[in-house]
Amino acid sequence: MHALTERKDGFVEMAYIGDKPWHGLGQELVQGASIDHWKLQAGMDWKVQRGIVRYAVDREETMMKMDDQHVLFRAGTKATLGVVSDKYKIVQPGECLEFFRDIVGGNGFELHTAGTMFGGRRFWALASIGEGACVMGNDQVNGYLLLSTSADGTLATTAKFTTVRVVCNNTLSMALSAKDARDIKISHRTSFDANAVKAELGIVRGAFGQFMNASKRLALTTVNRKTAEDMTAQLLVDSKAVTKVDVTAASGYKTILRLFDHGKGNHGETAWDWVNGVTEYVDHVQRAKSDSHRMANSMFGKGDALKTMAFERALAIAE
Repeated sequence: MHALTERKDGFVEMAYIGDKPWHGLGQELVQGASIDHWKLQAGMDWKVQRGIVRYAVDREETMMKMDDQHVLFRAGTKATLGVVSDKYKIVQPGECLEFFRDIVGGNGFELHTAGTMFGGRRFWALASIGEGACVMGNDQVNGYLLLSTSADGTLATTAKFTTVRVVCNNTLSMALSAKDARDIKISHRTSFDANAVKAELGIVRGAFGQFMNASKRLALTTVNRKTAEDMTAQLLVDSKAVTKVDVTAASGYKTILRLFDHGKGNHGETAWDWVNGVTEYVDHVQRAKSDSHRMANSMFGKGDALKTMAFERALAIAE
């Protein structure tokens, strides 16, 4: 079971370069593929349309209309995506890829993955920013730019810098704190202006360097077992990730500490180990309906917020 959109003919709406993600689904492309080819192979070449909402008020099916609500649906299949306000501004799947048209290639950016989820209710494009560095030794971290949005009212259009730790494929926002997030969110009550977003992103083009400097500080900050236990318990309670009175009995608490000690690339010694224990838990271990549901939580949902909170708290003890 997966959350990637699969058409009736078995075509999965995702394309990628490099290693196959998420059950080996989607179409593999070569570096330098055109934006138009990405749209076709990622299944993002369809349009979101809108229609009026009607409902039956009696057994004779007398129909009434909701003037302030619209239903969004896929052109072609007519499959319903969501019911939204009549003021909702649509962002089309292809616009996620068009966003990168003038910045891939010569600027060091290269598209990495793109696709749709939950029948087309959410879609995204992820590009490498051409920057990578080692935190310590061979612990490589690479930078990416993610653009994601929804067609059901559940997600604002968001552009943000994120990172991937190569040794374990952990993802982590380049946010240095929850108050200074490296992302831009555009409400669907506002028209999406790709050029304005790119101009604003230019303000934080040094985000990767700042993130790496912070990560290296974490790798030089010793965290003993007792401190890791206290930080984990407080993180889960404050984020409301657990509801149990005794947080130390929660599986998430136990798993994060296990990954702090023995997660991929971890040795249970530093603040960097602890942050990556949290990220590995969110990205690869936390219970989810499927790998792609877990990915959605990790990149767009509460999991992303939990990882950002962990990074912020680790920085607080590293200063």
